[in-house]
Amino acid sequence: MSVSNHSPSAPDLIWRDDGQPVSTQFDDPYFSVENGLEESRYVFLQHNGLPQRWADWQGPFRIVETGFGTGLNFLMTWQSWRSHQNHSDNSRWLHFTSIEKYPLSRPQLEQALALWPELAALSGQLLAQYPLPVSGFHHLVWPEEKIALTLIFDDIHQALPELSGPVHAWYLDGFAPARNPDMWSDELFRNMRRLSQLSPQQYQGSQPTTLATFTAAGLVRRGLLGAGFQVSRVPGYGRKREMLAGVFNRRCGPERPPFALHDPWNLPARAGDGKRAIIVGAGLAGATTARALAERGYDVQVFDAGGIASGGSGNPQGGLYVKLAASDQAIHTDFYLAAFLHALPYMQRYLGNGDKPDDHWQQCGVLQLAYDDKEQQRQQKFMQARPLPRALVHALDREQASAIAGCEQQYGGLFYPQAGWVSPAELCHTLLDHPAIRFRQQSVDAVAQNGTGWQVRSAEQVIDCDQLVIAAAAGARSLLPEAYLPVKRIRGQLSYLNADVTPPLNTVLCGRSYMAPAHQGRQCLGATYNLRDDGEEVRDTDHLSNISHLPDFGPAWHQIAGQASLKAITGGRVGFRCTTPDYLPMAGPVVDSPAFVRDFSPMVKNAKQIPACEVAHLPGLWLNIGHGSRGLASAPLCAALLAAMISGDALPVSKGIYAALWPGRFLLRDMVRRRLPAELSGS
Repeated sequence: MSVSNHSPSAPDLIWRDDGQPVSTQFDDPYFSVENGLEESRYVFLQHNGLPQRWADWQGPFRIVETGFGTGLNFLMTWQSWRSHQNHSDNSRWLHFTSIEKYPLSRPQLEQALALWPELAALSGQLLAQYPLPVSGFHHLVWPEEKIALTLIFDDIHQALPELSGPVHAWYLDGFAPARNPDMWSDELFRNMRRLSQLSPQQYQGSQPTTLATFTAAGLVRRGLLGAGFQVSRVPGYGRKREMLAGVFNRRCGPERPPFALHDPWNLPARAGDGKRAIIVGAGLAGATTARALAERGYDVQVFDAGGIASGGSGNPQGGLYVKLAASDQAIHTDFYLAAFLHALPYMQRYLGNGDKPDDHWQQCGVLQLAYDDKEQQRQQKFMQARPLPRALVHALDREQASAIAGCEQQYGGLFYPQAGWVSPAELCHTLLDHPAIRFRQQSVDAVAQNGTGWQVRSAEQVIDCDQLVIAAAAGARSLLPEAYLPVKRIRGQLSYLNADVTPPLNTVLCGRSYMAPAHQGRQCLGATYNLRDDGEEVRDTDHLSNISHLPDFGPAWHQIAGQASLKAITGGRVGFRCTTPDYLPMAGPVVDSPAFVRDFSPMVKNAKQIPACEVAHLPGLWLNIGHGSRGLASAPLCAALLAAMISGDALPVSKGIYAALWPGRFLLRDMVRRRLPAELSGS
């Protein structure tokens, strides 16, 4: 299931004389008229036992809030987390998740937060990453603070079923039940019950989930009691007589096991407690994963015989953009929108603002040209089916496209003003420059389980680890011969153009090929798409193929192509993409294929007959491959997903997106379709 596909509307606000915002829809202020900050501290921190619970907490701590509003509760919690931070324990993270149907616009948020000068430093950091109004999950990260915010713009009843656990504390905020009864529904309480008992500690009752809410309304109290919470009325803040606080009491059950409460493949695999991680592959997938784990306190070793970014990630320039599906229900669009919006602040964090000539990325925009009738129809269909903010993407006519590009165009298209180009190789080097990461330029000949973890074998040595991530693109098949990995290896050749003889270009252009603005005296054009071709040499025939696409970029480029020569070419590079059958990455735990086929064989006769049992994953073994030519957009979010699963945190994406990326999806699909090879199907 995907989240809603609309662009959420900002709320209509009235600003009172004291500067406080009031919702006209619900006729209710966003916070206490007395002292909103102190009320938040009293209600949500004090009555969830925070920060005392953080003192000896290990691993991630997850809070879910119903109603982000002005962000006051998040910033107040961040301030408390910061003042009680254990700087020697990098594994302890705060993951704050908040759901908001009517997100404030950036100017509204800035005006509201100006009321709290003591939070100004944190407000500025929030505003710098505050997402565009696009429905879905937005994952914001501040690694130096060991804090993450998953901000969900959607109706709460659409968003809650897409959440994964564990949840350790609930902030039940939002407008009063009398004014906003739709939020305080049975579905809210059912999902609270589901999410409050997922981790082993919660399920055993040793770390019960807590809740706090400003309201003492009877319908809320009854709903919480029915969901299994022990609830108490306690004195409210200021003039408010009472509020509610409580803990989840699983013993009021009986409860079904987690795999009976969720689709089994939507349950994150168990990762164990070990902090030694090995990544095989030093391209975008491996480097982003290594950095994410290092920032969570893991000791990381990265293996790659070719060196850092020696494969498909070694290009000097690549486009950071997404080609969104025209279908308004496509999970591809849900994922790539979330990934792209996550990647933009990611590049700024590690590579700079993207506005300087010496930066290794440029936020110069990307123009997807409507270069033929089919592409023009696809773009029109997409814009009609899924309205998105103009700041994310908007249509241009031919004259507008020419002005943006800096050279005459013969087509209009879709312009992504926040997109641009990145040097994938420089990004990989930057990400692996971390004290907790060691790079080894060695081949990995085999991997094997060693009882409690995994063993990596090379010609030079044998190394044990607790967590093993295979990020070796199509090379994963040789390392994991028993895994079901139907991936393809596709050759691509890039051509370097001499920038002294090419027209000026201000933005990335995408037609049948892509071209980035000149950098360090050359322009990158490409890349070819050669199926069933393992040739590693740079070929003139492929340069000519790239040049044949230059007419897409306008008359001046048509003239260069018309010369039918290689004079403008100064060099090139060959890389190999790794793609999956559905063109989405494979990111997650590796399935024990024979055990899965055995356990879920009833689905062959009836795909809806899902056995109530756990999926047999190979403990501590993870996959991050299949990014194709979109790794700049997709790899950072996939790395965050893996780091969350490995560290025992809640997922930064919806359950629908997680299922769409789960590496076992092709095994499940082909088992149900009776298309598995004989050695797996048993036939």
